[in-house]
Amino acid sequence: MRTPLALAGLTATLALTLGACGGDDDGTLSSGDREKASAAALAYVGGGAVTDADVGDGDDQHAYEVEVTLPNGTDIDVELDDAFKVTNSPPKAAEFAAETPSATPSADPTADATPAPAGTTPDDDRALTGDTLQRASDAALKATDGGTVTETSGSDDADHEYEVDVLLPGGEDVTVELDGDFGVTKIDR
Repeated sequence: MRTPLALAGLTATLALTLGACGGDDDGTLSSGDREKASAAALAYVGGGAVTDADVGDGDDQHAYEVEVTLPNGTDIDVELDDAFKVTNSPPKAAEFAAETPSATPSADPTADATPAPAGTTPDDDRALTGDTLQRASDAALKATDGGTVTETSGSDDADHEYEVDVLLPGGEDVTVELDGDFGVTKIDR
């Protein structure tokens, strides 16, 4: 008889403890709210692509947080209130204008890529730019029959050179892996 009562008490204590510690209480972002939050963030930043959007939790001062990735690979976090108004002071795309890729693509697709950060191999998670970005995005969207490219990067894996994350119309995120000729080697679902 004591075992069910003790188990119920332990469960209640655990629930209260997790609630008090902040637990993971992020809500689900509806597609309508995602569209509104994304549009507000892109309008504020002045360009780029939305790579993530979340509902704030009880510990946050904002209702939504949207990550915008600029063509040069810079990520900007935009926080929004319930009315989709910006509540923080993130930088705008124009502040990074000097870092945008050249309008004239190079004949060498890897020449348009951003240099690798210190401590990484040359192809490890570098942002794709210029012709490389366009060709990788086009190949991934063709392979997935559409969607929205949310992130691109180089890869140091032996079986592929590029990775393109695509948000499909149904809300599923997939990663398309491409070889050096922009051929699909794998689609991770």
